[in-house]
Amino acid sequence: MKTPNAINSAVGALKLVPMFLNHPGVISRATLIGASAEAVELLEALPCVSVELAEVFRCVDAVIAEGQIAYVTPVKCPEYPYGAVVADAEGNVLAAAKGKSKEGLAELIRLKLVPRKEGHGEESA
Repeated sequence: MKTPNAINSAVGALKLVPMFLNHPGVISRATLIGASAEAVELLEALPCVSVELAEVFRCVDAVIAEGQIAYVTPVKCPEYPYGAVVADAEGNVLAAAKGKSKEGLAELIRLKLVPRKEGHGEESA
């Protein structure tokens, strides 16, 4: 069972809509309105930074491998407002970066996680 939160409540309310439209006798109008109103109230109560960080996490999480764990945080720097750290299952830090945007941060993390090739492309003597 998922932990109740604003997003889960909103998803639950949205799932009731097709049920109500396809089978109006199964879900009452009052139930649908009540669930929707509660979800809206919970979503409106979320601090903006929470929603932003959820989006940042979604972007960073999309570029990491299975078994890696992303952590995101706001950074007190107007130029680079988001930070992320990626660790492996044992807690070893694999990459860290600050970004100007969620997409930019995800790309920086992706690049830092790319396996390095031997050397720097120079020819051996």
